[in-house]
Order: sequence, then structure tokens, then C-alpha cells
Amino acid sequence: MAIDAPDLQQAPQPAPARRGLLGRAIGWVRTDHLRRGPLPLGAAAYGLAAGAHALDLPGWYGLPLTVLATIGGYARAMNMPGDSAAPGRVALATAAAGSWMTAAAEVGVAAGPYGLMAWLGGAAYWLAYWAYRRDPAISQAIAWEQAKADWHRRAAAYGLAGSHLLDWRETRLGEQMVIATRGTGKRASALVGPGLEEDIAEEEMLPKTRVKTRTGDIAGRITISIRYKNPWAEALPHPLLDPTPEIPLPPVADGREPYIIGMDPETGRPLQLLLWDEDGAKRVLVVAITRGGKTVVLSNVMERATAADNVFPIGINVSKAKEMRRWAPALGLSACGPEDRVKALRILELARMIIDWRASQDSDDATLIPGPHRPLVPVFVDEADELLAQSDPLGMAIRREFGYLMSKGGSEGVAAVVAGQRGTVGHLGNGNIKKMFDQAVLLKSAGASEVRHVLGDIGLTLPNMMTYGEGNPGVALVSDLAGHWDAGRSWKLKELTDIDRLARGRAACPLEPELVAFLGDKLTALTQLDAPAPRRTRRTSPPPAPVSETPMPADHSDPADRAAQQRADARARLNAIATPPPAAGLTAGQTRAAAIERRRQAAEQTDMSPEVRSLLLRLLAQVDGTTTREAEAAMQTGLGLEVGVSKTGAWRCLDKLRVEGLAEIRGKGRGRRWHLTAPTPAVDVAGPPVEDLDAGAADHERMVEVIEEEAAEAVAEELADADTDHDE
Repeated sequence: MAIDAPDLQQAPQPAPARRGLLGRAIGWVRTDHLRRGPLPLGAAAYGLAAGAHALDLPGWYGLPLTVLATIGGYARAMNMPGDSAAPGRVALATAAAGSWMTAAAEVGVAAGPYGLMAWLGGAAYWLAYWAYRRDPAISQAIAWEQAKADWHRRAAAYGLAGSHLLDWRETRLGEQMVIATRGTGKRASALVGPGLEEDIAEEEMLPKTRVKTRTGDIAGRITISIRYKNPWAEALPHPLLDPTPEIPLPPVADGREPYIIGMDPETGRPLQLLLWDEDGAKRVLVVAITRGGKTVVLSNVMERATAADNVFPIGINVSKAKEMRRWAPALGLSACGPEDRVKALRILELARMIIDWRASQDSDDATLIPGPHRPLVPVFVDEADELLAQSDPLGMAIRREFGYLMSKGGSEGVAAVVAGQRGTVGHLGNGNIKKMFDQAVLLKSAGASEVRHVLGDIGLTLPNMMTYGEGNPGVALVSDLAGHWDAGRSWKLKELTDIDRLARGRAACPLEPELVAFLGDKLTALTQLDAPAPRRTRRTSPPPAPVSETPMPADHSDPADRAAQQRADARARLNAIATPPPAAGLTAGQTRAAAIERRRQAAEQTDMSPEVRSLLLRLLAQVDGTTTREAEAAMQTGLGLEVGVSKTGAWRCLDKLRVEGLAEIRGKGRGRRWHLTAPTPAVDVAGPPVEDLDAGAADHERMVEVIEEEAAEAVAEELADADTDHDE
């Protein structure tokens, strides 16, 4: 059944009312009230002054009001960020306007020759209007109104039609906007990315790296940053080395506060890194390619750590360590250079003892709160692959101790800051160490996937550090595991002389006295090793020998014949040495006594630790004894003494035991081996001592046998090397 409905006719719109001159003036002001709003105030002030004079009101009432208004305007401008000249400008404009109002009410608005008071009133008004337009709050409000008016055009050009501008502000290098994307029909995560950045850069005619987009903390919002100026054009000098720093640093830092390691050139905000919070000490990974700025970032962190009065910093770099050596005087402990790998292991073992001792103390705090009496202990590691990625026994021991530090040190105030070229397992030793970092500092990388190696899936939402800094070193991105990140440029702290200036006079905060007593000799030994070695004078190279015009004949002799010749030469040299020259006037007994004394002195000068002594005695106690090469290999692998150990060093240690009567050589030729000294049978007290039975001849024969053995071993090694080369 159809229902007839009356035709709905649109109600007629009322005709716009015609406004008079006053209405039009008000409408003109309202269309741009921020710029035009103060204009009617000039006429109002002129009328009030004229009315006060006509009513014969006393003008001096305006003096206290002028003083109060001037003080209030100055205080307001002082508490607002912006131009440092704003307080004086506001105070001058307020005082000028108030003084004119007081004088005009007293003498009239047109007093003076040619209406001088009227001209002064106009000057005071324009001075006040100029100060009004320069006010930071008014300037920002005007820019916000202009940005809202322009956004409707820009949104369509950016491909964001239907979006709304929620916030806009001018930055040091351009502008930053917060956009609501609900009106576009797309999710914010779907819009953010290289596509949107390229569209905006194309519209603004900028490089793609000058535009950055990111999702906001609230769903459905994105932040767009456009930088019209190059943010990385100039390096940022360190505030303590700059006479006029933009961000001043306190000369005494606090290990519990964020460390300022740089600045965001776009916003001027400090770039911060945290080594401790209420959850405990942090574990930070710094990753960059060679010459990407990772060591500079590490130096900035160490500068703040060495400046703190509640930090006991430790530095480890078993590579070149040029920068770490300069920081060493200000550190509590340090291991610098390839020869200090064993020392690095001892330092990490000491860190384990610190963690265990602090964990055993009776305290109500779940995490240690650093203070001058219980300092934070950050361990700084540069060139991580040289320390953690080695597969020898020493490297495995280092990884074990460092893994314990990473796992257990957070609650006991032991932090870790590790710098390396990659964030992969191959550079960090194993996957357990890689997964225990709390924060990451990413600099110039070799590929877009490097950030995902460090932070996993979170890296998909972070900038590509391969292009983010436009190829400039020192551009850093600081991120946590929650995806919150800040970017900026680190302070320029690259020159070694600048590090010397900052490290001079600094010292680490001492550890707890009870802890120092617990560490005992281990801490004392490592501290004594940190004493700087005297610089060696550079030797001048001898002049090169003249090149003979006659070519040297090739050596085609048999190695066995050369060995026999070497043995003959050795015997001849030894016989010549054993026979004193006639001028010396020494008898055979005196010569033997001098040789025995030299051996005794050499044994006293041979430094042998208890660990080495125990190891050698175990080798000597074997049924077959040991050889010099076996002792050398055992000292390297069993004790990790890679540096300073050689076949000669092992032989000196064994000879020291022989002088002490604990070792002896048995066998002849290549069958000679070192053994524990056999018990000496008892002899008649009245008989001659055993040493007196032709001791000189016996010592002489032993020395000859040693030289013969070394010559035979050298030939054997040469033959083995020749066979290896032939096989290759």
C-alpha cells in the first residue's frame, strides 16, 4: 500500500544581514584576530587618556600600575623559552606605554608643540605592537593558525586527504607535525614508511633523507618531520671544550642520571644514554662500521663516567686501544692492547667477585643504588670481536666471565657498554650475550638490515642508519627494547689531545672498603699493572749494507750436513769459551765457579709464578717427563699465557728448577727429556762431595748437548716446514 507523503520543500535560507561600518570592522579583526586584535587597543588607549584628562583625574595613579605591569611582563618573559632579548623588549614596551598613558592623562593627549603628545603616543603604540608580535607565545599561535589553514592544501598533495592536523611546531631545521589519520581510511602503520616520505620530499623538493615519519604513541597518529636545512652540516664540539656550549655539562656528573652524549640538531634536545635506573645497571651495545663513530660515542660515555663521583669505570680494548690508553689514568682498571688479553680475563674475574660479594651482603634493596660509598661499576669494551669472538681457551674463558657479568651484574650495579662493528653472534661470542642487551646505539651501518640484527623485529620500525645521517659519521640512534628511540649527533671527541685534557686530574671513585679487603691481592696486582710504562726512546735504524754486485750462490746443501756443521761450530765456540785466555789468569776451577754463579744468577732473575711452577712440576712428574716444547705448549694453553712465552722462556723456567735441585735431564741426543730429580743415594760423609767429581767436565758436556739438541731441532723444524710447503 502506497503512502502519499507531502513534498518536502527546502526551507528558504535567510538573506545575509547587511552590516554597517562597525560590524565590518569587527569582522575584519575577527578573521585574523591574533595579528589585528591589538589594533583597536591603540584607539581605546587614546580615548581613555583623553577622557581621564577631560575629567581632570590625577595622572600619577598610573605610575604604580606601570611599575607593576613592567615587572610582571619582565618576569613572564624570563620564564618563557625563546629569544634572550625578549624580557628587556617586553619591559621597555610596557614602561613606554604606561608612561605615555600617565603623562597624557595629566597634560592632555595633544599637548606640546605640533601635538607632540599624540606623536609620542603613536610611537609608544607601535613599540608595544612590535613587542607583542615578537612574543614567543604569540608568534607560535600565529604560526599554528597559519599551519591549520595551509594543511588542507598540503594534505591532498602529500596523499593524506581526510587527515587532521593535531599539532604543529617550528624546529631549528624545519617543522614537525602530528597528524590524525582516521579520516583517511587507513591505519597509521600502513601510511608510515619510505613511500610517504618520498611523496612529501617530492612535494617540498628536498632529499628523501630530510623527511622522517613515525607512528605516534597513540594509535591513529603519525609524526612528520621535515628538515629544510642540513642537520649534519657541522660537527658538534664537546661542551667542556667549547667556550660557548649550547648544552652545558656539569663538571661533576652523576652515574644515576642520563649521560648526555650529543644533541638532536633538529630540536636542540640532548641525546641521552642511561646506564642505571631503578631496575638496575644497563647493558648497552654500540654498533657502527669502521670510522662510523662508535669509539667517539664510547669516549663520550666514558667522559661522563670518569667525571662522576659515584662511578668506578673499567676499560677493556685488546685491539689497538689508542683512545682507551688515554682514558686509562682516569679509570679504575684497564686492559689495553693485544698483550693484555690475560689481564682482561683477570679483570672480568674481578667483576664476578664484585657481583658475588655485593649479592651476599645483607640489604633490603633489590637493586643496588649507586652512591659515593657504593659506586656504579660500568665495564667499557671497545672492539668487542677481539675480546669475545676468539675460539682459543683464553677466549672461551673470557666469554664465560663476560656472560656472567651480563647475566648477574645488573642488580649489583655492574653495567656493560660494548662497542663493535656488527651486532651479530659472530662478533659477540655467542647468542646468550647478544640477547641480554637493554639498549642499543646504532650509527652508520653497512646495510639496512643491521638494525634488525641488533633489535630484531623492532628494527623494522626504526630509520635506516645506512642513509639516515646522509653519510656523516657520529649520527647516532639510541633505542630500547620497547621501540622508543631518539636520534642526534654525538659530541666531537675524536682527537687524543682533547681526551688528555678531559681525563687530566680525574680519578675513579673508590670501591667499598670491605669489598677492597675481600678482593685483596687480586685487586692490588691489577692496580699495579695499570701503572704507565716509561716511554722508550726511538732507535735510529742502522745504515743499509751496501748491495754486493756479485749474486750470492744458492744453498743446495743437505740439511743433515748443515746440522753436523752447526754442531761442530757449536763445540768449537764452547771450547773457545771454556778455555780462558792467558791474560785472564783464571784456573779451571775458577772458570767452573764463574759458570755456576752465572747460572745461579740467571735462575734468580727468572720470574716464575706459582701457577707456572705447579704446572711444570706436574709435567716433570710424568713417567716420560717432558720436553721444552711440551712445557711451552702447556704454559700457553693451560694457563692462557699467550704473550711473553717462548721456547727460551720455558727452558729458563725448567733450568731454574734444575738449579734448585728439582729437575734433571736424562737421556742422550734427541731422547733427552726433563724429569724430576731422582733421590740421591747416601754417600760417605768423609768422601768427596758429588759436585766435586769432575763437575766442570759434566757441566761442559751438558752445555754441548743442549746446543747440539737445539741445532738438531732447528734442522728438524726446517725439514718439516719444507715438507709442508711441498705439500701445499
